[in-house]
Amino acid sequence: MADFAHRIASLDDMGELWALLRQTAADIPCSIEDQSAQERALTEIMKCCTAEFSPLVLDDKRNVVGALLARRDELDWGLSNKESINVSLAAVSSCHRDRGVLKLLIEQIVKRNAPIFIEVKAGDAQGLATELKGCGFSLAKAETDAELYKWEPPAQPEAA
Repeated sequence: MADFAHRIASLDDMGELWALLRQTAADIPCSIEDQSAQERALTEIMKCCTAEFSPLVLDDKRNVVGALLARRDELDWGLSNKESINVSLAAVSSCHRDRGVLKLLIEQIVKRNAPIFIEVKAGDAQGLATELKGCGFSLAKAETDAELYKWEPPAQPEAA
């Protein structure tokens, strides 16, 4: 795996994330063909950039080449005051897919040590499901158009 920098997304990354999404939309798959779909996608990018949960991977020129757009599950947070993370989108530029970028992104979000949910849509061409399984995620639910994967932190031993 090449050496990549990584950090958490901020609003300053909106333009690069939008460009990455446009480049990878067919491989995710994600529809951004009409104005309404574009507005939904940009809104999700903005929400994830402000949530401070979304890891990015940068190449040697500091360009965003991979992202997991994620945010806190508000229902879990509001009802039970526990943190769980929903990843709404994973995107890696096509020229960086075989260089370990997806694995690095997943490793970064797992470090939050909270339950993580990631939906993999039918037709995903990035190898996301395979990478999730390799990083300890399990299939939580399978439907015809998507699979939901879940990762849970290891149970902590109880204090005596």
